[in-house]
Amino acid sequence: MNHEICDYVTATRTHNSERTGLSSIPLELYRAILQFIHPLDFNYSLALVSRSFRADIEAQFYKYVAVPEKRLLFFCRTMLARPDLARRVQRLAFTGAVHREPEPGDTDVVAETMRLLVNLKDLSITASNHIRRAEERPWPVHHDDVRILDGCTFRLERLACFFSWAEPLAQWLATQPQLITFEHDGYPQGDVRFPGASAPPADEDHDGAPQPQLPLLRCTYLRIPPYILVCFDGRPKPQPVVLRFDMRFITVRQEFEAARALRDVCRNLKCLTLTRQTCTTEEYLSTSRILRTFADKAPNLTCLALYENIDYSAGENKRILRVIKEHFAKLQVFVWAPLNYPVTGDEDDFSASSESGFSIASCTEDEEYSFDKTERYALAMFDAVPAMRMFISFRKGPCYVWRRGPPPSDPAAPRPFKRTPLSICPSEDSFRAVDPDQPIELFVTSVPYGPPLAEPRVIRVYDAPVSLPVSRSAKTFQDP
Repeated sequence: MNHEICDYVTATRTHNSERTGLSSIPLELYRAILQFIHPLDFNYSLALVSRSFRADIEAQFYKYVAVPEKRLLFFCRTMLARPDLARRVQRLAFTGAVHREPEPGDTDVVAETMRLLVNLKDLSITASNHIRRAEERPWPVHHDDVRILDGCTFRLERLACFFSWAEPLAQWLATQPQLITFEHDGYPQGDVRFPGASAPPADEDHDGAPQPQLPLLRCTYLRIPPYILVCFDGRPKPQPVVLRFDMRFITVRQEFEAARALRDVCRNLKCLTLTRQTCTTEEYLSTSRILRTFADKAPNLTCLALYENIDYSAGENKRILRVIKEHFAKLQVFVWAPLNYPVTGDEDDFSASSESGFSIASCTEDEEYSFDKTERYALAMFDAVPAMRMFISFRKGPCYVWRRGPPPSDPAAPRPFKRTPLSICPSEDSFRAVDPDQPIELFVTSVPYGPPLAEPRVIRVYDAPVSLPVSRSAKTFQDP
């Protein structure tokens, strides 16, 4: 459909429109039509129709930009040559890789380009898939290159980055108190502490510049590891509606402290994605213990996803079910994904242990990967939580979803359940597309043989528009 729109617009705007048999329509109608063209379907030939038409095409074409891998310097060259186009960019995603060997001045070129993007609202900076060796010069945008954002005047609503969690990033975030979405995919670098108090937005220092404020307090969508929450000790904490919490390769004590820290950020929490990778398969905090630590503070949870590299024993599955039954009465969607990461250590010895069975009842080694066992656990979860409408199993391979059907006409008849294999499995990044009030809409269930993930969209949470990242929001091109 998008290609047909492009072809129609091109045909009706050419000087030879009489040859096509299509009459020209007023220019103001084209501006409305252009809003419905997918950014990836824009054809450069549209900009060659006429000079007057080119301005409207470029305004839409450069609004959402996803720079291809190793093409960063080409984008910078275009923006530096055309500052008018730089003012059009509202959403930008790129990696730090370039098409040639990095040079000392490349980072400064990127920084100069960023200062031209005065209307930027959504920024995603991710690590390149092309890893540089230790003896090679790093890419122009490296994990410690927060300086490319210094001097920028844009006011971001969403930021996703892989920068190291250190003082430079924390100080820069303090200049962006309006952020409503923050995703961090980096590593810690030293101790970071935020200011002791948050200055009111209207407060200014003696130079007339706004004072730095405690960052992330307005965020409703967060992806953070435990060490970021530590920075809020003794200070006001963010209260996200959707949270991805990454507990990876930390000690048992750190896991327990992270679970306790979650108690203070659960007031508005509706969707929680917990990802965990343990250092060993012998010493780690049980998942049920982590859930129980903060469960009483999260009564409004509607979607819970557990992605771990460990397996659950029969007893552990019972305890997880018990915690969910006692505390998460509003839960509608549960993603059960043990063994979802490579297990550290001897995986064969681990899976053969007496505690590796995943059923809520005892099981033998022959039943270890029984599909019926998983289904019985799903049905037990439905019985325990009347509000639950979807159970997703993504344990070490195939992904299935069980859906609770509508109530039967006969009250005595059991409520039907529908099982479907998923063609696109929900990853730990799926939290970006979850509607916290209607999490079941994450899936399009009318597609036979496996519903794919629903179309990403701009979600409004408490009247605050939350834009999804470029990598997953290519189809959210209409203005909210």
